[in-house]
Amino acid sequence: MLPFAMGRYALHAALKASGVGPGTCVLAPAYHCRSMIDGALALGAEVAFYRVTPSLGADLDALAKLAAHARRPVRAVIAAHSFGFGQELTAVGDWCQAQAIRLVEDCSHVLVHPVVPTGLGLTGDFGIASPNKFFPVENGGLLWHRPQWPVPPAARGSSPLDELRGAWHTLQRARVGRAGVPAADQTALVQPPAATGGLEAGDSECTAVGPSDNFDARLCNASGQAGARWLAAHTDAAAMAAQRRRRYQQWMDAARQWPEVQALYPALPAQVVPYMVPLFLRSRVAERFQALKYARVPLGRWDDMAVSDCPVARRYRLALVHLPCHQSIDDHQMDWLLQAATRAMTGIR
Repeated sequence: MLPFAMGRYALHAALKASGVGPGTCVLAPAYHCRSMIDGALALGAEVAFYRVTPSLGADLDALAKLAAHARRPVRAVIAAHSFGFGQELTAVGDWCQAQAIRLVEDCSHVLVHPVVPTGLGLTGDFGIASPNKFFPVENGGLLWHRPQWPVPPAARGSSPLDELRGAWHTLQRARVGRAGVPAADQTALVQPPAATGGLEAGDSECTAVGPSDNFDARLCNASGQAGARWLAAHTDAAAMAAQRRRRYQQWMDAARQWPEVQALYPALPAQVVPYMVPLFLRSRVAERFQALKYARVPLGRWDDMAVSDCPVARRYRLALVHLPCHQSIDDHQMDWLLQAATRAMTGIR
């Protein structure tokens, strides 16, 4: 595996090796993290978005139609295993091979580690991962590829100062964790405002005309910090995976009692190590989202994704929220999270 500073730069390198550049097109899932398309846009390519199924798998018929009507030659398809839940990509891989299109498997939500085999990342011509999403390190990206599609390694390593700074930041992250969970006595004192209906005030959709502010072209050829790679290699990944699975199941047990809230993946297959907990708010989305935010429950959603005509992505953009299941959440914090979220969700009928 080739190291990069971040997963987004590993993805940039994979797309570049696929022949992506000005005058070409990349097909990406309509439901996506904004950083997924930064690499293609930085290379000057057009990005078109294929429809996804309710479980976030690729709609192969829609993908084929999109490619057939693309204004520019399609060089690559990005397929993602969102939230760590694997998607069946055999048919997509076969179609890409028949069309001479490179398949880039986005495993940025997958724990890629030798002692935790997930079976993911083996279908595409290229695969990328983001270890910093799981380990308490500030950077790190991985890229692997089939022999017939070589990728030059990142040439620039970290300076001694960068390594020291990264070690310090890693120590700080390990001390405070990454969940952002308030202490038990820090309950919300502010009442949420009245719900405003569909879109929240000031809400807008990204039109994807260029890379986001999080993409730094200077890091495209950087290999990241050696210290971060060492720490990831020497972490007890099996224990980390077990803890994430435990936290995920606790969220599932609680969410079953919440009205109008549905887990995207209620079952947790044996080899899945969840990155986040995706929950779908079936009604009164703005009000439920605000209730969770004002209860100080750390959560996110991809409301800045690019515009598409995919009905699933349009529904999920605001209504699919992501809750934490990070291994750093201790039992006391998890109890607080479940109680705060339950109060917020059961207070809305």
